Amino acid sequence: MSTCEDRPYQPIEAYALLSNCEGSALVARDGGIDWACLDRFDSDPSFARLLDRRRGGHFTIRPAGPFETARTYISRTNILQTIFTTPEGVVTLHDFMVASGEGHEQPGHEEQGRETERPRLVRLVTGVSGAVPMVALYRPLARFAETFAPLTVAETRVTAPDHPGLIADVAFAAEGEQAVARFTLGGGEARSFALYCTPLPDTMPDARALMEEARRAWTLWTRDAAYAGPLADELMRSALVLKGLTYQPSGAIVAAATTSLPEEIGGIRNWDYRFCWIRDACLSFYVLKKFGMVQEAEAFFGFVATLCQEAEDQLKPLYSIAGEDDLTEVTIGHFEGWRGSSPVRHGNKAAEQHQSDAYGQVLDLFYLYERLGGTLSQEMRLQGARLADISAQSWNRPDAGLWEPRKPEQRYLHAAIMNWVALDRAIRLFGERPDWCRERDRIVACVNGEGVHPDGYYPQYIGGADVDAALLIAPMVGFPVDEATFARTVDTIIERLGHGPLVYRYKNDDGLPGHEGTFLLCAFWLVDALLWLGRDEEARSRFAGLRALQNDVGLYAEEVAEDGTFLGNFPQAFSHLGFIHSALILDLHDHGGRDAVRGTYADRSLRETDARRAPIITGAA
Repeated sequence: MSTCEDRPYQPIEAYALLSNCEGSALVARDGGIDWACLDRFDSDPSFARLLDRRRGGHFTIRPAGPFETARTYISRTNILQTIFTTPEGVVTLHDFMVASGEGHEQPGHEEQGRETERPRLVRLVTGVSGAVPMVALYRPLARFAETFAPLTVAETRVTAPDHPGLIADVAFAAEGEQAVARFTLGGGEARSFALYCTPLPDTMPDARALMEEARRAWTLWTRDAAYAGPLADELMRSALVLKGLTYQPSGAIVAAATTSLPEEIGGIRNWDYRFCWIRDACLSFYVLKKFGMVQEAEAFFGFVATLCQEAEDQLKPLYSIAGEDDLTEVTIGHFEGWRGSSPVRHGNKAAEQHQSDAYGQVLDLFYLYERLGGTLSQEMRLQGARLADISAQSWNRPDAGLWEPRKPEQRYLHAAIMNWVALDRAIRLFGERPDWCRERDRIVACVNGEGVHPDGYYPQYIGGADVDAALLIAPMVGFPVDEATFARTVDTIIERLGHGPLVYRYKNDDGLPGHEGTFLLCAFWLVDALLWLGRDEEARSRFAGLRALQNDVGLYAEEVAEDGTFLGNFPQAFSHLGFIHSALILDLHDHGGRDAVRGTYADRSLRETDARRAPIITGAA
């Protein structure tokens, strides 16, 4: 076994997610926690070996000698179990996170934590058979620092200023810049470790009791799932990922748990995704509601509604998980990046862009909320009408586009379609107004007129020739596409952007050097589009191919290389949203054919099948 200093970067698919719905961590197959933001998703990490294998910091528990691993999540939980098999015997490692205890509920909405001191992350390693020599290596790093702080090691306790504190029931010793514990586990023996963001307690907490509490909380939460079809277990895993990426204090959903995992190995397309995008707000709410994640759906709706009420002029494309829109992008210049992919970024400059599709996303969300029985407040109705006014006035102007290219703005067809959604939903919600009706009709005439390429497909932007997978969503939001033109668009996307079941977002110049991998959400959009066109066998084949791309514990990244390896930030909420959505659309098609998948998100949400009941709103906003 190589030393930690020689350990190569692990594949992105080698990681599993831990979460307590405030912060998160990633655990590699070899027992290394290589990424952890314990306070909240977008805080500075305590371990960042994911982004610099020598200076990033980690917390590893593994056998001292050679081993093989197998792992899984405990059923219907985000508790990870790793089984190490060695020549000397077998041990299991359980990893999980614990809610802070600062008045927040556990994932299953059980009674609030009563303890004032609770660990954020717990590791429990247990001997199964034989006698296995083990090693625990602890080397945290504070705030992307350039050097490691000296650790204070006092037998079972390891501390340093501005770092999480570690307590265990095995003794540590200082070895260079890290704390190391060496011990042997026989069958039935166990050792436990806990990380605290508060001062360490006098004694190690009962790790098994904490794990049972976490298990009960997660499994209680999963009881509300509204889907009982043949893919229930896989969809539940994706639902648990979405839950794990939800910041419980605000209801925001982060796009991913990481920053700066590259879209191209060695390239500069490395972005911070630990924020909440307005993009696909309605898709998020639809999936959460349709799958039975009722409280999460309504908390997310409340988060987006608050952002709309506080917006002074125009919506930002993304916000922090507490609602701030100042996400200043800085570069961590001394980090080399995963597999040498620099720069490493903290913050996201895309928050400064104007993406006009956001108005359609929000008004579609408002419309879905009301169709499901919710009541919009007067303030929200006024705000919705104001957003529609903005769409009516500005839909024909260039914008940055939803893919956030770093180049001059264009008249993107996706933006026009989403502005049509804004006006259409405003008319349905608030009644007809002459300018809304006029501009809604002008958008249809534009998209189906000058927007169509001479070869008969919808291009990325008016006057362009390149295709864009974003246009696959057009009929799913109810836009009146010309069916022949849309079918030609789908075929052109498959021809130019497809690779097996995978789909690139686009391939034309976006103002950045290099290129990116295929985008999983777009591949699921293609499944949906094919079902809308009635090409269900083709859709099912592609969906089966995408299912096969999950890693060993059922997680998806943002992108996939043509060889099937993961790229981009991980795990990616939009990929899991797309997977659940396509599964639900397939279920609808099974029971009602093409007619069942037509219309808007609101229309489809009210259609039930044998495997799924229609969602409802439990309260008013």
